[in-house]
Amino acid sequence: MISRPFIVSKLATALILLGSALPAFSQAQAPQVVASIKPLQLIAAAITDGISAPAVVMSAGQDPHHAALRPSERRHLQQAALVLWAGPLLELPLQKVFGSLAVPVITAQHLPQMTVIDIDGVPDPHLWLDSRNARQIAAAVQHTLTQIDAGNATRYATNYQRFSAELDQVDAAIAQQLQPLQQQRWAVSHHAFRYFARQHGLQEPLALTDTSNNALGVRSALSVREQMAAQHIQCLLTEPTENHVELSTLLDDNAFRIVAADGLGTALPVSAGAYAQLLQQLSQALQVCMGAAHE
Repeated sequence: MISRPFIVSKLATALILLGSALPAFSQAQAPQVVASIKPLQLIAAAITDGISAPAVVMSAGQDPHHAALRPSERRHLQQAALVLWAGPLLELPLQKVFGSLAVPVITAQHLPQMTVIDIDGVPDPHLWLDSRNARQIAAAVQHTLTQIDAGNATRYATNYQRFSAELDQVDAAIAQQLQPLQQQRWAVSHHAFRYFARQHGLQEPLALTDTSNNALGVRSALSVREQMAAQHIQCLLTEPTENHVELSTLLDDNAFRIVAADGLGTALPVSAGAYAQLLQQLSQALQVCMGAAHE
């Protein structure tokens, strides 16, 4: 269940096998955090800033819904001191891999106090796009790293406080930016932005693809055209890899804006402030798409 208490998998077993407490890490051998996808890597980077640089398993071109790890990527996981993944809702093919690791594993979807959106009874897996969820993930990373690496406990705590304060500022700025757009209708090619939209009071967008992310066919395109016209939608938010020319041709309409928004932060350099940048870039994409940047 989504609401079950946070569990750091395998940690208790590892302690029993070792017969002693986990050793403290020095600056030279700080514990390596490995995240499954880029946005979780960015959240972890805010907590490990100045101590270590978190790595990511899946490359930018991989679809987490259909992920398959190469042997080298599996070895990378085995060398980690802490692994962070979204959970089987997003990365179901990797459930067995992450469940078999002999290191602490944080499963984001299982953390307490997470805001989870249900779509037809199925939880939406893109939970990192709500900053409140990012705080819970960051807190879990801080807590677990403090247990593993007590020597850097103060730094982890300081980093978390800085991250939380930065999110307060970003949330306030985005709320001010998007408040005038709350009544505007908009559309998305793939609905990966529900958490962000609901946190900031935006209208539920029209989705071109279904919940399984099946491609838009000619018949469904005709239905989408009719709905966009009926709702006077002038904004279509897409993912960076999608072909805007093909979408415009399929929908037979050049009147609306097509703007790419990267909910994974694939182009962002990894840094302590990168997750906040991800949210701000998404806000900017919506402003451009809805016309706020042209008024």
